[in-house]
Amino acid sequence: MSGLADRVAVVTGGTVGIGRQVCLALAERGARVVAAGRSRRRLAELEAELVRVAGAENCLALAGDVRREPDMERMAARARERFGRIDILVAAAGILRGGDGSLRLLRDMTVAEWDEVLDTNLQGIFLANRAVLPVMIRQGAGDIINLSSTSGRKGLAFDTAYCASKFGVIGLTEALAREVARYGVRVRSLLPGAIETGMWNQNGPLPRPGAILPAERVAEMILWMLENPEDMDLDAVVIEPAARGLHSGWLGHHRAA
Repeated sequence: MSGLADRVAVVTGGTVGIGRQVCLALAERGARVVAAGRSRRRLAELEAELVRVAGAENCLALAGDVRREPDMERMAARARERFGRIDILVAAAGILRGGDGSLRLLRDMTVAEWDEVLDTNLQGIFLANRAVLPVMIRQGAGDIINLSSTSGRKGLAFDTAYCASKFGVIGLTEALAREVARYGVRVRSLLPGAIETGMWNQNGPLPRPGAILPAERVAEMILWMLENPEDMDLDAVVIEPAARGLHSGWLGHHRAA
């Protein structure tokens, strides 16, 4: 078994895209998986897969919305009640655009559309992180990986809310890492580039990248980060398609001053 065996991992956005692949990959490596998502139908489908991989005693599917404080507090409480601890949080819940998902210039964006993206992508990270921290601090150990994006370092037209949220995730992650390092809790961010998920359906006429990575590759990178030695000096990892083909890899890390 790997270094992930028997560790308790909570994954938000666990029913689709990157989050779903992370749940399955963790279960295959022997972790106990708590998958959180909004769709009860998708949760039931994922839970059935996790049971086949890891057994019913090692998985828990929870319906909840990362934008709602009570849902995130309940998620952490249920995970602790079921498994006694929380070792890992992968905060993968996120959306590209609000409203009907269509392309929108900032000047045409409604406050409701802006809030939907920021509440999901940034406040959701805050609420999920905050919910698991008391358990991790009491344990004296824990790993948190927050999903940002390469759009968190370089803005893109039509994605102002998304980029703002992902820039915010990086800042939140770096600041929190410095707050909780003394308690043995690692907090890091992952910045994927172009990934093959349902989000691409919202891009309409925008050109598709020449190379795009499957979500499974991002899940592999997350597991790699979780199995790194505890003293590795690593704040963030960028994962993008290589210049040729669909290969990817660790491109580097950065550390805030």
